[in-house]
Amino acid sequence: MMKALHPFSSRRLAQRGFTLLEMVITIAIFAFIYVWVASFLGSALQGREQLKDSADEMERTQRAVTFLTLDFEQLINRPVRDPYGDPQPAILGRDNYVEFTRLGWSNPFGLRKRSEMQRVVYTLEDGTLFRRYWPVLDTNVATEYQEDVLIDRVERFTVRYLDLTPQGEWQWLELWPDVAMAAVPVWQQRLPKSIELEIELENGDIVHRFYRTVVNPWS
Repeated sequence: MMKALHPFSSRRLAQRGFTLLEMVITIAIFAFIYVWVASFLGSALQGREQLKDSADEMERTQRAVTFLTLDFEQLINRPVRDPYGDPQPAILGRDNYVEFTRLGWSNPFGLRKRSEMQRVVYTLEDGTLFRRYWPVLDTNVATEYQEDVLIDRVERFTVRYLDLTPQGEWQWLELWPDVAMAAVPVWQQRLPKSIELEIELENGDIVHRFYRTVVNPWS
């Protein structure tokens, strides 16, 4: 024979069941909040890293532009001799490569036994833009260059040279000296009138600069 339930027993069971349901709902809410907070923090940290990467890239780009401006604005018509004694033009421009002589290599009080002129190179190799320079203008086989990494993740580095044709028309040249100028003795070659350069980064940003050369014979 079944025992009759006490009238308060059903109520206590109902209360226990409701409490368990509340616990399940509470746990679900906390789990949802945890997932949301974790996702938010992850996005925030990822955004922070992206901002840091962007800031670092901007800093490197600005540093490169500073070097470029200081060098190109002090470009001078001073040819040099290579390690084998052969004369080289004041400017030598090829694909992804430009080499030239510049003034303004600081030498306070003349403490270092060197010229204030400097031979520099900008070259793109394997997606990295380098700046190189030599301690002397006319090098020998034992002269070693110094190198700075300016920017990485570079897609394209181009330099163009503006000059007048014999007919008096302006033209942009991809190489310097061109065929006609190369026929002139190195020590008599002139500078291009202006120089344009572009650096395209892998993220699509483009650095574009335009420099006018100055008539400043070195002798």
